[in-house]
Amino acid sequence: MANYFSHDSNARNDEKLIRLRMRHKAAGYGVYFMILERLREEKNYMSAKDYNMIAFDLREDASLIKSVVEDFGLFEFTDIDGKKFFYSESFLDRMSHKDELSRKRSEAGNESAAKRQQVLNICSEENQQVLNKCEDV
Repeated sequence: MANYFSHDSNARNDEKLIRLRMRHKAAGYGVYFMILERLREEKNYMSAKDYNMIAFDLREDASLIKSVVEDFGLFEFTDIDGKKFFYSESFLDRMSHKDELSRKRSEAGNESAAKRQQVLNICSEENQQVLNKCEDV
């Protein structure tokens, strides 16, 4: 199953993304969403600040990647154990909602499976009692 994340159908009208499109046109907009796709695949939805590696992956110039990440206020930055990372606060918020929904669905599925197993166990016990009675005859 493909990794999913929600995205507003009018995202292109966000002020930050308009500025991005003004400078880099549709290519910058595409790179922005490809970076979000990459973040979706990363642990904690953060990426190492390695523009050359990202540029290689996206088949784009590292200067474009750096500009998209740093010049429009679309991403936040942090240091973890001396390594630099970036992330999107709005993306983290969207993913936390998705992750919470997934967790609740998983719990509901586990509860449902436990109830089905309990019913199967009761039926199995009742069937065994009938078989035992038949053997006695």
